[in-house]
Amino acid sequence: MPLDFQLLQTFSDLELIISLLASFKWIVLPILAFFALLIVRETLLFSSQSKYKSKIEWDIFEIRVPREIKKGPKAMEQFFVSLWTLFNIPTGWKEKYIDGEVTRWHSFEIVGSGGTIHFYIRTPKILRHSVESMLYAQYPDIEITDAEDYTLELPNTLEELKKIGYDLFGTEIKLKNPAPNPINTYMAFEEKGGEERIIDPISVILELLSKLRPEEKAWIQLIVRPVTEWQKEGEEVMKEIREKAILKPPARPGVPQPTISLSLLTPAEEEKLKAVSRKVSKQGFDTLIRHLYLAPKDIFNRNMWKNLTAYFNQYSSSLNYFTLNIKSLTSARWYKWPYIFPKRRVESKKRKLLYRYKTRYIPEETFIGRLSDPNRVNMDKKSSTSILNTEELATLYHPPTNVVLTAPTLDRIESKKVSPPGYVPYE
Repeated sequence: MPLDFQLLQTFSDLELIISLLASFKWIVLPILAFFALLIVRETLLFSSQSKYKSKIEWDIFEIRVPREIKKGPKAMEQFFVSLWTLFNIPTGWKEKYIDGEVTRWHSFEIVGSGGTIHFYIRTPKILRHSVESMLYAQYPDIEITDAEDYTLELPNTLEELKKIGYDLFGTEIKLKNPAPNPINTYMAFEEKGGEERIIDPISVILELLSKLRPEEKAWIQLIVRPVTEWQKEGEEVMKEIREKAILKPPARPGVPQPTISLSLLTPAEEEKLKAVSRKVSKQGFDTLIRHLYLAPKDIFNRNMWKNLTAYFNQYSSSLNYFTLNIKSLTSARWYKWPYIFPKRRVESKKRKLLYRYKTRYIPEETFIGRLSDPNRVNMDKKSSTSILNTEELATLYHPPTNVVLTAPTLDRIESKKVSPPGYVPYE
């Protein structure tokens, strides 16, 4: 076919397409305008939120507990209930799109280094005084001390980390099933305890961290952000369970339907109904869990991440449990998607996880922000959050009681103070 004829045919096809679009311009143009405005709005929101986040000043402090502390996770649950009240949301167009206000978040961290264990909290500086006061209200015997960011003890980049002979392995963890399904909490551990009712589930991770050699480091991070209206999903689950259990007499033509019906719940359904109801009755936090293991290559223990993950396995219930966000795991195989460059993908995952841990990264809320997530580029899944309520969070993170076997490895204070300070400085 001659080239001139091909060009003429192409121009003819384009002209036909343009004419068709012109015929439906009153339909096409509003759709295009809608999507254009949507992109502009999302871009503006992402930009303003990024500026708001960059202006947040952070403080990090360590919790040191006395040897005779007897308060368990219940006290920490009350702390998280109080922490939830610091929830902030934009209340108008200006605060949302111009100021870029977002809900502030906090990071609760357990760190093992050379056999010693530390509990840290990273919080916005503006909330430091409130957070400390809430802690002292529940644990008047603890000591709160300013701390340097322990992650700065090691280089910020993977390349610099390798130069000093270190390697890392880590992942993020999420709930397997929908949020309304609860995990086992400290209440279940107390019930299993029988006569010895004081059982501290956090002793498992403390025992593991106490075995680390001087150069080994294990970091665990729980980033939490208050959420509202998450209970609606739980209400739908409970409604579905109740409706399935309703036994109605069969309808007959011409015969009025009886108004009486029976509700028949199996023991398992009753248990699930109670468990879901209990979880959604409490305040919730959008939660992201990460852990990292770092050590010199000559003593690097590749099974350590399994041991860290095993800590979360003890909280598995018949309704829910923690599972790996497998796409964040710093491992790749050539026979798994996307099938190419496994070593390069591993390096990319390590680099990203190290950066996200050090910056306490949480997923973006806007479409444009999620689109900018570098995980989209290398075809890996982005960070995933789970909703945990105050009882579940307190089970995962709380000052260890005096029954914890690894007490000698903790940086405890030798004697309790007479009372917490009347004023907690935060500047």
